[in-house]
Amino acid sequence: MPDTLLPSPTTFCVLLAGGKGTRLHELTHAESKPALPFAGGRLVDFALENAARSGLPQVMAATQYQGEGLASYLQRHWAGRFRQGVQIRDGRRLTPRGYLGTADALRANLAEIGASGAELVLVLSADHVYRMDYRAMIADHLASGRSVTVAADTVSVDRASAFGVLSVDRQGGITAFAEKPAWPVPMPGDPGRALISMGVYVFDRRWLEQALADPDCNDFGHDILPMAVTEGAAQVHRPAEADFYWRDVGTLDGYRLAHLDFLRDEALRPFPLDWRTPPQARLAAARGTVLLPGATLGAGVRLSRCIVAPGAHVPDGLTAGRDPEEDARWFRITPGGTVLITAAMADRWRAAHARRRAVVVWRPCPGLQEA
Repeated sequence: MPDTLLPSPTTFCVLLAGGKGTRLHELTHAESKPALPFAGGRLVDFALENAARSGLPQVMAATQYQGEGLASYLQRHWAGRFRQGVQIRDGRRLTPRGYLGTADALRANLAEIGASGAELVLVLSADHVYRMDYRAMIADHLASGRSVTVAADTVSVDRASAFGVLSVDRQGGITAFAEKPAWPVPMPGDPGRALISMGVYVFDRRWLEQALADPDCNDFGHDILPMAVTEGAAQVHRPAEADFYWRDVGTLDGYRLAHLDFLRDEALRPFPLDWRTPPQARLAAARGTVLLPGATLGAGVRLSRCIVAPGAHVPDGLTAGRDPEEDARWFRITPGGTVLITAAMADRWRAAHARRRAVVVWRPCPGLQEA
């Protein structure tokens, strides 16, 4: 879409950035999921870059888990990209219980949203990897006359159980929605693919306010979207790019594989990114391994399909990614074969193997005579 202003009416942007990312295990013990390093920046950078390129005047970031470091990062690196800045709304400071879910984060901030005078609310997830111009989605929303628009992409049916799965009619109206179903419904005419929610929404503000009046509606996937579908108020927006790239990196496997997509030569990346790959990271990527910032490798290290956590030093001679049983003794290994190595894990391996290599003291055997 040309570099023009957002379609009228005004749009208020909310960034959902409070997630803990439990499926990323030790990587998120000290960082929120949106603050995790990715391709020279942080995961949150993708949604914010999209918002800035789309001409949005402001962003409200709903933070919660490990929110202090993320808030500092947003103010340092992103507030200047928006005319009205980035507003931080930490759920732990707004209510004693914090946000109870994605929709509850909107409910807790409805007064701020309403005071802006905006008629539309654009809701973004802070932890997906993609490039998208939200102006096209907002224009589709206004043209449809519906109250809710959901950005959608496709994945293979065998992966769709990890997402919210959509069924639509010929006009793009959503006829059914299932959050993480055990048996995803494939797309008509394409039995190997399913249509899924990207976690990007446009709402008419007044419709959203009415929906959130129900105190039991705390989550978009479980509560708000099913309500919109039942009312016939929801439609999909499919990004127009033929080679559109969107990844949910909520698991160690997903995080590693998406990272590898950007460790390729620049011409082969899913979309341009201002990141010059460090030489050691490029070499590790050839064996499917991702070195996060500050990670280093000792002599004789052999890694395959690993993630080396920030600041971890892999000691001399360590091999991982070849023997699942041995890997499981020292590191975290996923069903998909990704091995996570943190500093604490590497130190434990080093200490155990140092003991094995301790000097053996030989004593004379009784009955033997020196020559």
